[in-house]
Amino acid sequence: MKNPYEIGRLVYLRPPEEEDLDSEWYTWLNDAETTQYLGDRYWPNTKTKQKEFYESIKNSKTRLVLLVIDKNNDRLIGVCSLNNISFFHGKAEIALIIGEKDYRKGIYSIDIVALLLKIAFTRLNLRNLITSRLLSNKSTEGLEKIFGFQKVGVFKGLSFYNGNYEDLVYSQLNKEDWNKRNQEK
Repeated sequence: MKNPYEIGRLVYLRPPEEEDLDSEWYTWLNDAETTQYLGDRYWPNTKTKQKEFYESIKNSKTRLVLLVIDKNNDRLIGVCSLNNISFFHGKAEIALIIGEKDYRKGIYSIDIVALLLKIAFTRLNLRNLITSRLLSNKSTEGLEKIFGFQKVGVFKGLSFYNGNYEDLVYSQLNKEDWNKRNQEK
């Protein structure tokens, strides 16, 4: 393992480094299947744009971006993040992309989200995590159910997807509920 920040059963999370810019990371954001549910999926990505992104997150205190690495072979398989972090309000938005298609089984996503929740609620001492997803995104809906996120609102027809305007669903998980669920296990 190389510089692990948090270690799960299947994967570990680590901060990106400049040499990661030479990996396949940037190409994931050009793949229509990989980005189908991302809000900024319409703009092409390049190594230059990926470097600009890397420079913007390197010292950020409002965005924690971590690479997802397979524990068995040290393969970079995805990227996850806590975005719009507000320590004043104790909240952040959660996101993840699994770029390597052969890792898109739910078990990897579950491990990644569990690690992000642990980081948010224990290391960063945040109080609330927020997800947003298109109504048709059943994978994220399933993860929200597994981890106890509660739906808090819907923006009707807010996002353009597959030739139609689709509802954007917001859900929330607070630290107290997360603590209760983890004490029951």
